[in-house]
Amino acid sequence: MANRAGQQIVRILRQWWSHRGSLAISLIVTLAALAIYAATFLGEAPIPLVDFIYRLELSSLDYRFQVRGRTKIDPRIVIVDIDQQSQEALGHWPFPRFYFARLLDNIREDGGRVVAFDITFSKPDETAKPLEELSSELTEQQKKGEPANPALLARIAALRKEYDYDQQFADAIQRFGHVVLGNYFLYTETDLKGVTPEALAHYANALAFFPFPQVRALPSFGSTPATERLPQLIEKYEHARLVPRGAEANTDLLTGAVLSEAGGTGYFNVVVDADGVVRHVPLAIPYGLDADRANWDIYASVDVQALRVYLALPTEQTVLSYGPGGIFNIEFGRKLTVHPDYVSRMLVNFRGPTRTYPYVSFADAALKKFQPGTFEDKIVLVGASATGIGDLRVTPFGGLDFPGVEVHANIIDNILNQQFLKRGGKEALTDLFFILLFGVPLGIWLAVVQPRWMALGFALLLPFAGIVYFAFLHGSWLNFIVPGLFTLVPNVSLVALYRVLIEEQEKRKVRGAFQQYVSPEVIRRLLADPERVKPRKSEITILFSDVRGFTSISESLDAQELADLLNGYLTEMTRIIFRNQGTLDKYIGDAVMALWGAPFDEPDHATRACEAALSMLARLAELQKEWRAQGKPVMDIGVGINTGIASVGNMGSSLRYGYTAMGDSVNLASRLEGLNKEYGTRIIISESTHKALRSDRTLVRELDMIRVKGKLLPVTIYEVLDAIALGRDGKELVELFARGHEAYKQRDWRTAGQAFEQALDRWPDDGPARIFLRRCEEYLAEEPEADWDGVYVMKHK
Repeated sequence: MANRAGQQIVRILRQWWSHRGSLAISLIVTLAALAIYAATFLGEAPIPLVDFIYRLELSSLDYRFQVRGRTKIDPRIVIVDIDQQSQEALGHWPFPRFYFARLLDNIREDGGRVVAFDITFSKPDETAKPLEELSSELTEQQKKGEPANPALLARIAALRKEYDYDQQFADAIQRFGHVVLGNYFLYTETDLKGVTPEALAHYANALAFFPFPQVRALPSFGSTPATERLPQLIEKYEHARLVPRGAEANTDLLTGAVLSEAGGTGYFNVVVDADGVVRHVPLAIPYGLDADRANWDIYASVDVQALRVYLALPTEQTVLSYGPGGIFNIEFGRKLTVHPDYVSRMLVNFRGPTRTYPYVSFADAALKKFQPGTFEDKIVLVGASATGIGDLRVTPFGGLDFPGVEVHANIIDNILNQQFLKRGGKEALTDLFFILLFGVPLGIWLAVVQPRWMALGFALLLPFAGIVYFAFLHGSWLNFIVPGLFTLVPNVSLVALYRVLIEEQEKRKVRGAFQQYVSPEVIRRLLADPERVKPRKSEITILFSDVRGFTSISESLDAQELADLLNGYLTEMTRIIFRNQGTLDKYIGDAVMALWGAPFDEPDHATRACEAALSMLARLAELQKEWRAQGKPVMDIGVGINTGIASVGNMGSSLRYGYTAMGDSVNLASRLEGLNKEYGTRIIISESTHKALRSDRTLVRELDMIRVKGKLLPVTIYEVLDAIALGRDGKELVELFARGHEAYKQRDWRTAGQAFEQALDRWPDDGPARIFLRRCEEYLAEEPEADWDGVYVMKHK
């Protein structure tokens, strides 16, 4: 057993070694794909040379979102939208801030839990500015000794208080308590244009009141000094181009209103990928103006702050942990944990295209034109989508129509429900597994499989795409481009090309050897599977045909006339064989040998052979008319057909060989053809062919039982007639002959003779009826032996 297993292993290894060129191609493709994957997806940023591959993968990710469409959202999130309707109802932006005060009061009265603004209020409201200027002028006049109307001064003071919308907004914030204001970081020269260093310092001081609630360095820093840990983290942000150059914060009055732990501020910046699409959002960003980065702070996004307030978490339970590799995780109490990338970027699992979440117009919310309970126990995000002021983004769903505030709604939803789109170590290992699978293992299969199956390699893209999409639906981003388009496709293509070029020489040999034997379709199949020509035992059907009286015909014609006559006949017969998917074995002078069931297995080879024989006779009848009209000799043929096991394949000498069949089954077919002369028939088939025959065109009658010379067992033979050509007369002939033949086998010579006489009365040229009538007359004159079994013994081969 062990020896047999060892031989099997050696055979497999030899087979692989014979295809070492294909295996080398697969190995090279695999190594190249691994290098591309490492350069594109395993580093902190893709190498520019392969950046287009990264973009292709991003596009494939976007397509997954688009195919999936909308999914279930968290009903605890609602968006208040500063839309076009709000501008029509409340005037042009910026709105007086008493509308924001009313908004907060209305949401508070309706039971809202948290309000977070995707807006920064960095400048004071200017509604009361004219009153302030007038008050200042009157104050100056008083200082100069000029009289001022006390009633006017009192009225101005009252109006200033009435129109101090910033104070009203601040009071509303304090009444509500759970309010998160927005701020944003500045990154480019365009962002910083017009912002003075004094303003930047002022904004930085305002932000300093709202650092990330709790920041913790992991023990993995080891002996690294505490003063170097944060700068190391900031370097990673700098490499990812996420270190801000400035910031813009809210006014001091509003900043003071959210100083309690119940409120806060958070930035609403999002990250735009190289193709302009928002897919990631950083949850924490380091910022400071001090030259010593150890003195910088890390700041939370508006999403983090809104969740902290909504979950009523104390400062010490909203924790950002980082180590030498970057951000490790962000914890919201004990139950919610986020694992962003090394610079806190979270991959957004978008719930759908724009307006997937419920929207309420700012005007309706501020003027209390909404159904009671709209904001009850909700996280309310306030942002803008109106033309000219809206923060519109491109997302995986396409189109520049996605409000930035809804991006934050998706992030909060993802974190609350722990339904993230993950891209981490497990996903990378899965990617590498598929790269390796579509590399060497697939290459081994491609190297040894029959060429016609190699295209199935491309079909693997379909189940692979299904796996990738299934993983996406379950929150994992698997790479499709590198395993699929940069491993599987080139592997299959290059190996197939190599095998086609190398094997083309062998295919030319096959084509040259077989174009004279088989139809073009069979040649095509042989080129795809050249192994079929090797000798093997197979059940086939063999056909022999021979021209009657060819010797006398050849003597009546000169060599060229004989060649022309024979060539025309053989051409037509060969076409019929090919048309019926047969294989021409050889021409033996005027005789034709053909076979069915090889080189390719066909379950109906006996039927095809019989139908081909009938077609040969039908075409021969047409040729006979042409020959008579041309004054040429008329040829007729007999056909013998047998079905059985034979040795089939390329056989011969080292100098010359051909595709042929050998064995007793072939010999019997030849002898059956010769019996047509004795029985006066044109097509005789064996019992094995009769059993396998399934055709409405054929009409079969049992002829006789014969014992072939050299064989002990008798063989039942049958005549094949054309049922369509003979019609009803043919069926009557067969039935009448069958009655006579049955009486003959029962030794009822008189009854049998009468049946055969009736047959000859209607069909005087029927050879079998004439032969059996003569036998009946002989047996009436002299009875055969008592052990007579009805078998006729052939006296010749």
